Amino acid sequence: MKKAPRVLAAIAATLAIAGVVHWWLQLDRQTYLDGVTTDYVALFEAPPARDSSATRAELDELLALQNTRSDADVAAARADRRTVIQRFYGALGFPDGADPDLPRLRALAETVEDDTRTYVRAAKEKFRRLRPYEIESRLHPCIDNVKGDLSYPSGHASYGYVMAFLLRELVPERGDALMARADDFARQRMVCGVHFRSDIEAGRRGAQWLIFALDASPGYRAAADAARVELRAALHLPPGAPSVQVPAGATSAPSP
Repeated sequence: MKKAPRVLAAIAATLAIAGVVHWWLQLDRQTYLDGVTTDYVALFEAPPARDSSATRAELDELLALQNTRSDADVAAARADRRTVIQRFYGALGFPDGADPDLPRLRALAETVEDDTRTYVRAAKEKFRRLRPYEIESRLHPCIDNVKGDLSYPSGHASYGYVMAFLLRELVPERGDALMARADDFARQRMVCGVHFRSDIEAGRRGAQWLIFALDASPGYRAAADAARVELRAALHLPPGAPSVQVPAGATSAPSP
């Protein structure tokens, strides 16, 4: 009988380990992309050195933003902390506070976020750039949960621009508003002092590559076509044309 607690403890430990392994495998699971990050990482030049004049200029820009940010600016940045497709509904033309039932669009956006996270993480690990406030002690972030994460390229900017490019393909009529929203979404990270401007610019460049790679995936195109019908119906727009396959052998994204 004395062995029973030990056996139960061993079983519990085994289940816990299995759960962690399952979570880790799920984290890197790819649906639309193949997970090969080499070409994506090769897009980026190394960011400016920590002690360079370029970095100093970027830090001074962030200090200036910090000195002028209002309570409303901070509130907007904190609201945009969430990487959910609903943050772009206003740019699509939905009224403030509206949350239409768009399960196909939400599923598409969540899967794309999961797929692209692997790529951004690979680039961050290559360059291992510190956050601005880790270099400049006068910077005080207005959001939390970023300590210890890497800065270049900006994953937040990458997410915002990928979603704007995705939505622009579904509703091209709202293209200008969507890109302006992505610019604001990315810039919030500078307002809060957690990203350099060059991090943001790299995030947009990477997002161009990622949306082009997604467009080459038949699974992505099928899901995007279903989301297009759903979204355009909610916006009271005609169905729109289905997506066009990326030509075989194409290797780079056109400038959006």
